Amino acid sequence: MNGFTLLITALLIIGCSAKQVRYPDPKNPCIMIDMNANLTLLMKSNTSMKAESTLDGGAMGSGVCAKPVSSVDLTFASGVKGSLDFSFTLGADSNVKMDLTLTFTPDFVFKNGDSDIKTVTTVSSTQLSTMTASYTCTAPRVIKFKTVEGKDGEEYEFSMTISDVQIQAFNVTGTSFSPAEDCTAIDGLTTEAAMTSQPPVQTTEKNNETTSEAPTVPTTKPPTNESTSEAPVVTTQPTTKPPTNESTSEAPVTTPAKPTTPAQPVYPTPAPGAPAVNTYKAANVNGTCLMFKAGIEFTLPVLVNKVNVTKTLGINKEDKSNETEYIGDCDTSNMTQTMTVTFYKTSTMLMTFTKSDTGYYFSDVDITLNLNKELFPDIDREETLMVRKTFLKDQFAADKDGSYKCNDKSELAIQGVNFRTYNLQYAAFQKNITEFKSSGISECSADSDTNSVVPIAVGAALAGLVVIVLIAYLIGRKRSRQSGYEQV
Repeated sequence: MNGFTLLITALLIIGCSAKQVRYPDPKNPCIMIDMNANLTLLMKSNTSMKAESTLDGGAMGSGVCAKPVSSVDLTFASGVKGSLDFSFTLGADSNVKMDLTLTFTPDFVFKNGDSDIKTVTTVSSTQLSTMTASYTCTAPRVIKFKTVEGKDGEEYEFSMTISDVQIQAFNVTGTSFSPAEDCTAIDGLTTEAAMTSQPPVQTTEKNNETTSEAPTVPTTKPPTNESTSEAPVVTTQPTTKPPTNESTSEAPVTTPAKPTTPAQPVYPTPAPGAPAVNTYKAANVNGTCLMFKAGIEFTLPVLVNKVNVTKTLGINKEDKSNETEYIGDCDTSNMTQTMTVTFYKTSTMLMTFTKSDTGYYFSDVDITLNLNKELFPDIDREETLMVRKTFLKDQFAADKDGSYKCNDKSELAIQGVNFRTYNLQYAAFQKNITEFKSSGISECSADSDTNSVVPIAVGAALAGLVVIVLIAYLIGRKRSRQSGYEQV
C-alpha cells in the first residue's frame, strides 16, 4: 500500500509493567493510574529487520497537577529508551479526555542509524469519565497512534493495548479511587486482537483492506449509478443553458476562493527571528502574581510532500487568542504557580514556576502545538505535537522578590521542537505586579558576558585615546625643541 517490498520488517513489543502510577506521591496523589499496557512498535522499510524486546518497568518522571490539564510522564529504563506522556484535559462539560505522546529514538531500538528523536501522538483523544468519578475498563482495548516517517523512508507505527484499567486525574481525595464509570461507550478505543497475533493480522489486514476496498468500490458504484443518473440531469441542464452558465459562473467563484483561503493564515506568523514581544499576566482578586514577557517562536519538523522539513512558528501580537489562564491564588506559601498561554486558537503553553531555597525558577514547560492548514497550508496532514521539558534549578533561577531576565536569544531543544525566546523577563510569587523592578534582576549568562564586554571595550578605547594623546604630545614637544635650536 505504501510501496514497501516487505510489509513488516521490524517489530518491537514493549511491555509496560508499571501497573500503578501515583503522581506526585503515593500518599498524596493527584493522578492515579492502574493498568496493564503493551505497546507495539512496528517499523516498515525495504530492509529486512526484526527485533523483539520486553520492558520490565517504567520510571515515573515529571508531571503537572493542575486544572484544566494534568499530566505525568513515564520514562522507560531500557528498550525504547524513551518516554510515554499521559495528558488529561478537563473540558467545559466536566468530562475528562486522555491524550498520549510517545517520544523515542529509532536507532536505540532498531540500530538503523535513524538518530532523530520521534514524537508521536494518539490518533484521537480517549474519552474518560467525569471529573468526579474514576474511569474503569477491564476488557483489552487498543489505542492507535499516528504514523511517523523515518530518516530513510522508514515508517513507524504504534498501538497500545490496555486492560484492567482504572484512572483518575482530577478531584482525587486521599489514596482511593472515586466511584467508577465503565468504559462501555468511550470514544477513540477499539477492541482488537492480542499484540502477539498482530503481525500476521496486519499482513492479512492489509490484504483485507485492499479486498475491503474492492467491495467498497462496488458499493461506490451505486453512487456512480446515481452520478450517471445525475448525468442526464446535467444533460437536461445544458438544455437550459442560462442556468448552466450561472452554475459555471458560480463554480469559478467558489473554486478560487477555497485555494486562496488556506494560503492566507488566519493569524499570519511573524518572520523567523522576529516574533513580537508580548506580556502575559496571571492574576486573580489579589492582583497580578505572575508576569511573563518574551518574544516566542518554535522551530519544528513537519511533513511536506512526504518530506520532513523545518517550519518556524512565532506568536504574533495580531493573534487575538493570546489568552492566559492562571492556576493559583497568589498565596506566597504555594510551592508552584502555573500559567497557560493559548495562541492560534488551540495551541497552548503551560509554564510552571517552582519555589527554591533562595527564590524561584522556571521549572517546567508543556507545549501543545496544533498544526493545521491555516498556519501551514502546504503540510501533508494536520497533527498535534505535545512536548515537555523540565529545567534544572539553576538554569532559569531568580531571587526572591526579583525577576529573571535574558535579552539575548535563548534556545531550548525539547523533544525535536526548538523553543526560542527573545527579550525574556518574568517574575513570580509576588503581589500586585505592575511592572518589573529595576533591582533584584538575575541575568542570563549571555547577557552577563555582553555586559562585561562593554566596559572592557570602553576601557580599551580610553586607553587607546590616552596613548594617542601622549604620542601627539611627545611629537609636538620634539618639534618645538628643534625649532628653538634653529633660532639660536
